[in-house]
Amino acid sequence: MEQWWRATTRTKSSVQQSDDDLFDKPEEVFRSLMPAVEEPAVSSADHDPVCVTSLCGDGSDRRFYRIRRGASRYVLLISPRRNGAGIDENDSYLLIGKHLFCRGIPVPRILAAEPRRGCFLIEDVGDYHLQLGAKRPAWNIGVLYERCIGLLVQVHRKVPSGFEEDFCFDTPLYDPLFVYRRELEYFREAFLVKTIGLEISREDLHSDFEHLAEEAGVRERKMVIHRDFQSRNIMIHRGRLRLLDFQGMRFGPPAYDLASLLVDPYVSLPLWLQDGLARLYWDSAKSFLGVTRAQFMQSYASTRLCRNLQILGAYGFLGIVKGKRQFLQYIPKALEHLCVWLDGPCRNRFPDLRRTLDMIRSGAKSFA
Repeated sequence: MEQWWRATTRTKSSVQQSDDDLFDKPEEVFRSLMPAVEEPAVSSADHDPVCVTSLCGDGSDRRFYRIRRGASRYVLLISPRRNGAGIDENDSYLLIGKHLFCRGIPVPRILAAEPRRGCFLIEDVGDYHLQLGAKRPAWNIGVLYERCIGLLVQVHRKVPSGFEEDFCFDTPLYDPLFVYRRELEYFREAFLVKTIGLEISREDLHSDFEHLAEEAGVRERKMVIHRDFQSRNIMIHRGRLRLLDFQGMRFGPPAYDLASLLVDPYVSLPLWLQDGLARLYWDSAKSFLGVTRAQFMQSYASTRLCRNLQILGAYGFLGIVKGKRQFLQYIPKALEHLCVWLDGPCRNRFPDLRRTLDMIRSGAKSFA
């Protein structure tokens, strides 16, 4: 544990370029971080050439590079700081990463970090994420996802101890106000208005959204959620699951993470498997959740709907506003999931949202 913390206390850099220059000179950034990495393999390969390969990111503006030097492999993360005065995403990445590592959660080890500059040297856990694993015929998808449920239970059981709201750069609590503004209104603005082109005002969905936000959000700082626990953030490396993209963790309802895994359009699990995994999660976690099964399933129903709407907002924003059109291909499946949920567990509970969905379906917009 001391090795990990000592390797991440480096705060000054010999690299003095602007943030944009950092993207252009990953090898220089890598060399500036290497003195903090105390490994025999590094010193013996000190004069070996460095091979840098740019890695494809998802929705983030951060840049990732695979670094090969001799027999060693690393991932370099460059993430220009956005908040100069207060806590930034980079601070959260380091603080939460340290906390998860110390709590025994299988995250990539941060070998060296300069959060003020936005530079991190990270353990390389490969390119094989859960989405790819779920599509391989050789894998038993049920067994694979049971392991993911085990990881999720581990996160929810271990992480709350010692987790502090000061770790969080993007609000520390998944409360009704956060739900309303950052998930439901995000869906209306980014998806309904900017992606679909519907003239839907804030007032049109206010009643349904207010009701849903109150149901899904929490006010107590008891449990901690990942908030993006989906197949592209879970790696399969040397037979083990490794969890990525944890800087957005906060206090919130555990059912949200379960919903994120099961309603994930990247994989689209069959409903019978989703139901079985939800039962497995409850059976594994009920001893420490502090709620009844009925209360948990009510939370799951509402947070799943919120997550589904957030996904559509994100795909619309990334595909249309950010120009990352590869995300648009997942919108039809996310809409299909939304229809199933509004016709099933949430039937007749959100009439304005239901009518809006009918408008979308009647328009039959293509997202190719």
